[in-house]
This record gives sequence, structure tokens and C-alpha cells, in this order.
Amino acid sequence: MTRPLMICLRSGLGAALLAALGAGPLAEAAPLTVALANTTAAPAGSATAAARSADGVARPFSTPAPLARPLRPGLQAPVVRELQVRLRQAKFLAEYDVRDRFDAPTRDAVRKFQRSLGLAATGVVDQTTWDALRLRSHDPTEAELANTDIGPWFTAPNQPGYVKELQHRLRQLRLYQGALDGELNAATRAAIVAWRARGGLPASEVMDERSWQRLIRRTHNPRYADLFDAPPSSTLAQELDPRCTTGKVVCISKQQRRMSYVVDGQVRFTREARFAMPGWDSPEGEFRVWYRNSDTVSRIFGERFPMPYAFFYQGNVAVHFSQDFADRGYAGGSHGCSQLRDYQVAKWLYEQVKVGDKVVVY
Repeated sequence: MTRPLMICLRSGLGAALLAALGAGPLAEAAPLTVALANTTAAPAGSATAAARSADGVARPFSTPAPLARPLRPGLQAPVVRELQVRLRQAKFLAEYDVRDRFDAPTRDAVRKFQRSLGLAATGVVDQTTWDALRLRSHDPTEAELANTDIGPWFTAPNQPGYVKELQHRLRQLRLYQGALDGELNAATRAAIVAWRARGGLPASEVMDERSWQRLIRRTHNPRYADLFDAPPSSTLAQELDPRCTTGKVVCISKQQRRMSYVVDGQVRFTREARFAMPGWDSPEGEFRVWYRNSDTVSRIFGERFPMPYAFFYQGNVAVHFSQDFADRGYAGGSHGCSQLRDYQVAKWLYEQVKVGDKVVVY
């Protein structure tokens, strides 16, 4: 990816979540996809990454071509699938399955794309819009059109905590009989292939979002103690804010780039943390956890980004695991969230924190 992958914003999510879930203000819910209305998609120029396949091989953008007829909301035709794939490649439609129907999300994505180019935001794909979109996307493959393309890993297999959780879930389905060792070994790979085959997905050893979402619907999330014998080790130190010395507190220092979990003044662990990229803000102050979700996927910026083990403490600002932080360190950043780069640590902390607990950011 060519831009930071995290997608936290400071306002609007709380009401959107509660309305979508029909939940009260102190809620914990099933796997969640966050999608906010009236947010700004990535600029069309950022679609460069969409020109590469999952294995990193460059794919050329298309050239302008005649459009047989304008594509309008409500249309049901195979060409709508191509439109949706191209909008997804240009990072204006955060969907991994495409359909024949020109629905409301597709209309909204077309409008965002048109606005990004200064075109009239009609939501109707005319020749000008179509040509502009083709110049920012590549010809869809049959797999993309048939919803059988294989995406990247949901969480990279270089995270032992994630692989252990994956192995436990596959064991629940009697597809894996080996040790919970966090190693992407031959038995684990074979179990992934078997799981994908059971769900009618193409043969692959990749646990992408399609296969992972189906897996978590069929299995329960193992507890930290099912996977690990001890809490995460901690060798770092953090100078605590005075507000962090009483009760249970997630204590976050932006200046020190540290995050600690503190109980009655005793530090349980300290780890490196990452915050907002330049131009964005990680809010400071004392907050309370209002919502937790272990399998959040954000689609705010036209792409789908996993936010495993997220607990939200101000609007849609959360603490969560970030694969981008794990991969790129401080070269990237969030749109406001506080991020951890170790999946095991994020899982452990998630289990310690409850709705109503205190978060201090300073």
C-alpha cells in the first residue's frame, strides 16, 4: 500500500453503530463492518496500488472505451459487476463481493468518484465518468467478476498470535489436529485449503477476508488462556500520567509512543504504540470505553481494513491491532486511533478491558 492503512475518524461512528445494531450505549456486538455515510474517499490518484495483483505483479490501467449506455441506479446487468470491481480498485467502493444490481452503495461510490474529479455528482455513469474510471482501474479478471479472487491475508501469518487463533478455530471444525504453535506449517496450510474447499472458495493456502469471515461465523473465538500460558512479556517502561494511578486504566503516551495497562498503579504491561499521521489528530484526555468488538472491519475510506480487538473510547477512535504498524512501523499512522503491532498483545489487552474502563491519552 502506498498510504497509511488505518481509518479511524473522530466523529459519527457511535450513533451509526448503535443505530445499525439496535444496541444501547454500552454494547458489545458480533463481528462488525464499520461504514459511515458522507465520508470522503481516497483521491483518485491513490488508486496506483489497485493496479497490482495480490502477488504484487503490475496490472496496467485500462484505456477509455465506448459505453453502450449510461449506467443508472436500479440497473441490473452484468456490466454493473465490472463497474463495482473498478470502483473497488479505485478505492471508492469497499466491498469484496460484487453483484449485477446497481444499488445505493454503488450510486454513492459513483458520486464520490465524480466529486473527486470535479464532475457533476449525479450517481449516473456517463461516458465521461466511465472513461475516467477506466483510467484509474484495470480490466477485471474472471475471478474478480465471479467473486472468487483471492485477496491478501486477513492478518499476516507472521503474527504467531493470529496463527494460533486460526489453528484453534480450524481445530474446532476438525480440520486441524496439530499443536497450537503459531507456525504456518504444512498441516495448517492443508487445513486452510480444506476450509476454503468446504465453503466453495478457490483452492489456496491464504486465509483472506472471505474465508476468515466465514470461519469466525462457524467457530467461537478462543480465549487468550486457550492459546497462551502467560500474559505477554513486557520490558519497556513508561512515565505515567497521574490520572493513570487509580483503578483500571489504559494509559497512552503520545510523546513516549507507549501504551500501558495499569491496575491500581501497578503496570501490567507496556508496549510501543502508534497514533495519528500528520494532518490528523489522536484526541487527548480522559475517556471511557464505550464499545468493544474483536473483529471490526472498517470501510470508511473506500477500502476494507481489519481492526482486530478494537475497543472504542471516543466516538470511533479505538485501540486496536494494526497490521500496517507491524509491517511499516512509524512510517505510517492512523486517522486518530491508538494502535498496537502485536496481535497477541492486542488480544490479551482486549480481554482485560471492559466497557466503562478508563482510557487516558496524554
